[in-house]
Amino acid sequence: MLNFLTDLFKPQTAKAPPITSETSMNFDAQDVQPFLIGLMNNPRFGLPPELPSLISEALPGIAVDSRQRWKIDADFDGARVTIEIEAFMDDIDAPDLYFFSSQPVIDEIERELNAFAELMER
Repeated sequence: MLNFLTDLFKPQTAKAPPITSETSMNFDAQDVQPFLIGLMNNPRFGLPPELPSLISEALPGIAVDSRQRWKIDADFDGARVTIEIEAFMDDIDAPDLYFFSSQPVIDEIERELNAFAELMER
């Protein structure tokens, strides 16, 4: 009984909101790391520092028509979130990257994707 009462007053670990949304874009393999570095530089995100190299170094090992998925524990606007990133190797050195998370996170990632695409068109 005492454990039950003390558990009621323990601080609870914040849970990430559920994954409800997704966005994606096709990349040249050499552009994945620069995009992810740019995403890390967005002040709204708190992402693991090894994220860009982790994903870009895994891409050469993914066969055409295959995929690999990573689950990332991150922060968004100071709150805990889960972001899942999936690379689908659509063609040699041309992965499609899919991002899965809550809608506000996906909205911000889409802004970053659009800005990156505009930059690459120049």
